[in-house]
Amino acid sequence: MQRIFIPLGLIVLGLSVCASTALAEPKPVIPACTYQDIDVKKYGYAPFQNPPDIHSKGGVLDTRLNAQYTDPATISIAGCPVTLRTYNGQLVGPTLRVRQGDVINLLLDNQLPKETADEIRAQFEQENGNAYLDTIPASFNTTNMHYHGLHVSPTGNSDNVLLDIAPQSQFQNEVKLPANHPIGSYWYHAHAHGSTSIQVGSGMAGAIVIEDDPKTTPKSLLAANANEKIFVLQTILYDQKGELNNITSLFPGPSRPTPKNCNQDGDKDTWPCSHRRITINGQIVPVITMKRGEVQRWRLIDTAFRESIAFVVEGHDLHEIALDGNYLGRVDTWKAGAPIDLQPGYRSDILVKASMKAGDYRIIDKSTVSAKSLRQADEPENLLAILRVSNETEDMALPTSAEMAPLAPFGDTDLRKTALGVQEVVFKLGQDMKGQKNYFQVNYRAFSSNHVRQLPLNATDMWALTTVGDPTGVPEGIGQPPSLPPPHVFHIHVNPFQWVRKGPDGTDELVWKDTLLVQGPAVTNIYTQYRDYIGKFVMHCHILDHEDLGMMEVEEVVNAVGGVANPHSH
Repeated sequence: MQRIFIPLGLIVLGLSVCASTALAEPKPVIPACTYQDIDVKKYGYAPFQNPPDIHSKGGVLDTRLNAQYTDPATISIAGCPVTLRTYNGQLVGPTLRVRQGDVINLLLDNQLPKETADEIRAQFEQENGNAYLDTIPASFNTTNMHYHGLHVSPTGNSDNVLLDIAPQSQFQNEVKLPANHPIGSYWYHAHAHGSTSIQVGSGMAGAIVIEDDPKTTPKSLLAANANEKIFVLQTILYDQKGELNNITSLFPGPSRPTPKNCNQDGDKDTWPCSHRRITINGQIVPVITMKRGEVQRWRLIDTAFRESIAFVVEGHDLHEIALDGNYLGRVDTWKAGAPIDLQPGYRSDILVKASMKAGDYRIIDKSTVSAKSLRQADEPENLLAILRVSNETEDMALPTSAEMAPLAPFGDTDLRKTALGVQEVVFKLGQDMKGQKNYFQVNYRAFSSNHVRQLPLNATDMWALTTVGDPTGVPEGIGQPPSLPPPHVFHIHVNPFQWVRKGPDGTDELVWKDTLLVQGPAVTNIYTQYRDYIGKFVMHCHILDHEDLGMMEVEEVVNAVGGVANPHSH
């Protein structure tokens, strides 16, 4: 992994310069950016807008994405002019639309400014002061690109997140999709270790759609696709200057923030205390208009920093057809009021059939109890959007489960029957004896590019996932019994996995995913096979500041002999 190392002399100089800078007169606070309730009537209720589309042509998608700051003269959130790291200077990236077997040729042009050695040192101290790091993180303006959920090569100039693209440099990605790649909803985002949370938290993300084959897709689904909606659900972070440079101010402590201590120093920056709102494609509470009886496909993509979203459309059933990009092979109907569970990194494709009763219906993030919240605190209800059903009528059909069955990408495969090996993942969030720094670890080790777990090509394994907090004896430790340890969000690159969930009728069903909420101390078992590609990639917590602070591990799929990794493979 290419990293920036700073000579000791520059480090000492950097500390003195930062100290003098801290004494400089602060910029005046922009009233529109203060931490206060946003006036939704003033800044919301605009017509829903999909992100711009970029389509492949002749089997190739040629495009360029510029990593650059927004122009505060033209880009604002709820009246606050923002200067945020984004793609193409917009609050959401364009949707990349491709087909099976296509090639994504994406030129990533990092136009973010170079940082001085002093600035890089100050950024390092933000993270080093909060966690025990084993690897020097990337600077905040260093980036790369991850194609989340795609089953493609992780090496070279493909989906390689072990590269660092420095400011004022370019990198050409070439991502080759297999001809049989699962059709569905995926997404892309920045993934340089150390800058992931500050960049994705600023909005550096966008959707990827692998288009349906008209020859094999039910006509009712193609009709629903005609007016589909892309929901890039965001928790865009910005301070009272409309910027995001102090990422650690957004880290909640083990017992805060709560409604009682939001006024403590630093706590107001955190999402629950800042009064910021969940946005969809950069919009606040947009309005979707549908005819009575109309069916639309909605692609839900949770790109949030640290947000559990319980997605509900009041008065409407939600007909789920895909999870994390993979068709279920059936229609799972969640009755009105039953939420679709979204965690950071999750995707869910749903069909919504508009009510035959005209009127406005709220689309909400339903309130979440602490036991199901990433923050282990009760989360209030959030208004996300409005569904406006007009008086016009277009009574459309929903596809049946029988029609959807052929679209299941892996048929009736059940990896539980063939799994042989066992892998374990223990996410550990704890603190030292003095409460000064935290440990963000996988299997009790912080991320290091030199620590690699090897996995044999074509092997099928069960992975046992859990989380732990501090043992007894740590003063005011995190997640000590009888309290539950903090939950984490497991994500692994390249290969999807199978998991058993409760379906709408309460029975167990086997589904394919690539991202999963893990709540200890119970153990969650998943099953996966390492297909097609050798090379190094990563597994990590998708609470992205956890990943930046060390909760990540390098995996390497290697050629194997007799199902055992070849000791000479690396």
